[in-house]
Amino acid sequence: MSVRRRIALTVAAAVIPIVALTTAPAAVAAPESDPVVAAGADWAVTTTPGGYLVTLELDEPLPMIDDAPTLLADGEPIGLATESPDGLTLGVVTTDPAVAHAESVTKGWSSGEEDKAAESPIAPATPAVPENKTLTKQLKSFAGQAAVDDPSAAGSYGVTEAEYDFGDQAVPLAAIGGIRGELTGKMYLTNASGARPTIVLLHGRHTSCSGTGANPLRWPCGPTQMNIRSYLGYEGTARSLASHGYNVLSIAANSVNSNDNQLALDYGAQARGQLILDTLGMLATANAGRSVSYDDITTATASAPSTTTTRTLDEALLRATTRTDQPAPASTVTAASLKGRFDLGHVGIMGHSRGGEGVVSAATLNQALAKPYGIESVLPLAPVDFGRMTLPDVPTAVFLPYCDGDVSNQQGQHFIDDSRHAFDDDVLRSAVWVMGANHNFFNTVWTPGLYPAATGDDWRTTDTTSTCATTNPTRMTAAQQYQVGVSYMTGFFRLTMGGETQFQSLFDGSVKPSTTATSYADVRVMATQPASKTALVTDFTETSSLVRVSGGATAAVCTNLTGRTVPQSLPFCATAKASAQVPHWTPGSFAPNVPEFPVTRFLWTGASTTDPAVPSTGELRITVPAKLRDASRQAQLTLKTAPDEAVQTGTDFTITVVDGTGKTFAIAASAVNPLAVNRMPGGTNTTLNKVVLQQLTIPTSTITGIDLTDVREIRLTAKVGADGTGTGGVYLSDLAFDTPSVGTAVVQTRTTVNVAPTAVEEGSGPGTADVAVYLNRAEKSPVTAYVSVIGSATGLVGVGMEKVSFGPGETCKAVTVPTLGNTATSASASTAFKVSVTNTTDAVMGAGAFANLTVREDDGVTGTTTALPPVGAQGDVCAELAAATTPVPLTTSAEDVAPGGAFTLTAAGFRAGETIAFTYGDTALGTAVATAEGTATMEVPVAEDADLGPADATATGSGSARRATVVVSVLAPTVTTLAAAPGKPAAGEKVVLTATVTGRDATGMVTFTDASAANPKPRTAALAAGPTKLGEIEVVDGVATLTLPSGLAAGEHTITASFARTATADASTSEPITVTVAAAPAAGGPGGSDGPGNGSGSGPGTQVAGSDESTGIGSLAETGSTIGLWLLAATAAILMGGGVLALSRRRRTMS
Repeated sequence: MSVRRRIALTVAAAVIPIVALTTAPAAVAAPESDPVVAAGADWAVTTTPGGYLVTLELDEPLPMIDDAPTLLADGEPIGLATESPDGLTLGVVTTDPAVAHAESVTKGWSSGEEDKAAESPIAPATPAVPENKTLTKQLKSFAGQAAVDDPSAAGSYGVTEAEYDFGDQAVPLAAIGGIRGELTGKMYLTNASGARPTIVLLHGRHTSCSGTGANPLRWPCGPTQMNIRSYLGYEGTARSLASHGYNVLSIAANSVNSNDNQLALDYGAQARGQLILDTLGMLATANAGRSVSYDDITTATASAPSTTTTRTLDEALLRATTRTDQPAPASTVTAASLKGRFDLGHVGIMGHSRGGEGVVSAATLNQALAKPYGIESVLPLAPVDFGRMTLPDVPTAVFLPYCDGDVSNQQGQHFIDDSRHAFDDDVLRSAVWVMGANHNFFNTVWTPGLYPAATGDDWRTTDTTSTCATTNPTRMTAAQQYQVGVSYMTGFFRLTMGGETQFQSLFDGSVKPSTTATSYADVRVMATQPASKTALVTDFTETSSLVRVSGGATAAVCTNLTGRTVPQSLPFCATAKASAQVPHWTPGSFAPNVPEFPVTRFLWTGASTTDPAVPSTGELRITVPAKLRDASRQAQLTLKTAPDEAVQTGTDFTITVVDGTGKTFAIAASAVNPLAVNRMPGGTNTTLNKVVLQQLTIPTSTITGIDLTDVREIRLTAKVGADGTGTGGVYLSDLAFDTPSVGTAVVQTRTTVNVAPTAVEEGSGPGTADVAVYLNRAEKSPVTAYVSVIGSATGLVGVGMEKVSFGPGETCKAVTVPTLGNTATSASASTAFKVSVTNTTDAVMGAGAFANLTVREDDGVTGTTTALPPVGAQGDVCAELAAATTPVPLTTSAEDVAPGGAFTLTAAGFRAGETIAFTYGDTALGTAVATAEGTATMEVPVAEDADLGPADATATGSGSARRATVVVSVLAPTVTTLAAAPGKPAAGEKVVLTATVTGRDATGMVTFTDASAANPKPRTAALAAGPTKLGEIEVVDGVATLTLPSGLAAGEHTITASFARTATADASTSEPITVTVAAAPAAGGPGGSDGPGNGSGSGPGTQVAGSDESTGIGSLAETGSTIGLWLLAATAAILMGGGVLALSRRRRTMS
């Protein structure tokens, strides 16, 4: 079979429709036409609803790493690729018509186009960079502060270790449709007494299963495969923390790794975050002394049904030690021993690589809970940030290895850049750059020689020329790098959770940090201090009259890397660098056009046209606002800078502080921190030589000769640097007077921002579609976020990005995006375009931050593909969202119906032309297409043997997702008959009323009433209007018997028996019977007493007289003179009449 044909046959499977109906009408396929519009030996471009699907066949699956694959058409990136279930096909949906004429399709990665070390051993040669004497001199004079005692040194507490394993499919994974994953990990328990702070460690995306043999499900591992236990790779950090009084869990996430690129819209961030919360939930249950258990549910296959094994925590602890694949050592830990040991009000979380985005997701998901866990410290280690997430309220340190060959664009820098001013919070945020470190060696399971399978250096080992080559003296060994990770991770948690401020200088950017165990390491920290400790003069993110340029210089606010597919309001910060070289501006994979880290680009030119060494006259002056002029109480002046991308080696400038009398203090930036004005290492290597803003920190104690209580201006004056030229430039951010501090973590529930899925018809040409962006609750202050629609290379058609602002009280906004329709048939029934809402301020991304905009093929489908039912004309998407989340009423012709009957459902308010799926109970009734007025009806027959009782009837729109509901009950008909005995009672003589109820499931209560004028005179006028309730009796074996021991008053009585409606049986009322009661005989003669008497019945019930509201058992007739006179006056008439035995029956007519 040709590649072209093979790709064409997989199109329908690759483009997964989101619209789902209970039932769909049979579709007639359109005439066969070739959907392939361009193809090569191993790639094809096919038409899909609303655009094109670009696919690339691979010879073998991609290595399981943390970076995400992309596709390039004619060398231009067209988006992140989705992997096929077998890993042999990559696909990207795009609306860019240029791909229809593509001449080549190749694979790339989100961090760059180069192959990873696991794919190709060939490394590009990097020419040696000649030594720059000025730079060398500056770096030698840059002395770091004395090293702090190493945080990872063993503490005073013993450590108990135990693995647990509830099974490979013990919990449902969030946002990976229907996949279940493991709840497995290792505990490192401190022997310190009482409830202890708890830390959870999460590994990243690495090989899940190693070994031979097919594994079509991807997870769990096949019987001949080895489960790569990445959670065992952080033991140094875990043991050190436990010895200092923390309980640590390192958890497994291989099930997520095996399915994220294939099935998760966000590539698994939410699944990883929820796995952490699931683990905390497990600990909370054990901590409370309650039983912990989970169901390990296997996936059914053609040869084996699904099975469920329920395991308790004790069984999970035992299973870990007895499993055949890498059993854990035996342990004395039991479920009972964990009671009261975890303080979940003090929680820290670390995530490596994709686990880094996972811990940020865990923190934001936690903030959406009504009762969040006490997450107070977050450490993403070499993380991805595909979703441009912002994180409030928690001290955060992002560790970024410079020689990362996996996440080589260090996109985790965005976590700090995006969050630092996004919230009104008060916490420390630090970017910790670890020079000479790669991606893998922070985990021993990923390190060659320390684990038996799936290890490797993510930086190519064949590289012998770059700064990151293993032969370069600045590149750390695996052991050195691991120790840096252990020392700094332990230090961060001890600082932020334990209040051990001796480690603060490692993370606050005040000095170049070092520990006694890692003095060899080059670690560089850029920090944003808590708001309460910061007087921010300017963040340089927008033009201001307080920032002025003079001389031979320019200053302009910029953002992003060149090549964005949506017009930008600001100029690009970088136009000559590759994505991996500009971590601040590397495009977010799921938010590629959202503005990134706006800064001011300050450029200057030399004063001489003949001598390039003549300094520039350029200067930038920043006026200090009046309320910030007293800097005497702050510890330092800070500014973040990096040399402009055009600077070859290094530049320089002078920082001058001016007080109210004109006195000045001046110092060269290179004397403060030469790393802030000189190029980072790497030379011509297109992954290295990065632009990363470094921190200039000037202690206010060294700013002498001026009045620090009256600082008026700060000047930045061009200077000649290592390049030896008067021309230069820097990027500027965050000029402030501040004081280093950790700040205060706050545990609180935050508002979330989400996007609703929707579906539209393709149409025949360019059009628009709306997407609902919503908050889960109204806020009192403004909330902003950016909405992106993914799926185009050039943005000519179909890609969208828009900033959305919610005012106080607003909860939903409609965002309009372009669509591209056509009149061609397709091999796909629909195409799903990813929509994200990211980079939020004053709210966090919710569980619904990613959704699909689905475009239905409305021109017919080819081959065996089944067309989807119409989704109709889109209406008000916010109203549709409201009706989808809070069902609206559905009209029914009858709320009660008998078996064998029927009722009609009428749905209203739906989209014109959309297919509406009707259900009743668990039965799919079929579909109907809404009229132009948005209505549809469905006749519902009820079987004779239908289950009795209430059930929900629903109508759900295929496009709007509008949901209407009503409860309709199937009730068995009943017949009630009534008899009275004796046939001719006298006044005061006992009377027995017998109601017989027939019908299916006729169990309930019967009420007996008397509507005759012979009733005793009511005690109040309010009771005169209605009949008298004689009693209420339960039906037993079809009969309810009411006995009136004192009988009835003389006269004519009209009595009925009413069976009350139950959940399964309909109500019925007997025909009334007339009972004529004779007067009682004279005193001493025959007859009964008119004294007090109590009613009784054959079943539980009540009997009353004189009131239809009384419920207690009481006498039929009151005693006393009034009643006695009334009885005597009626005696003659009663004696003249005769008693009556009446029998009647009545059946209620069912509608």
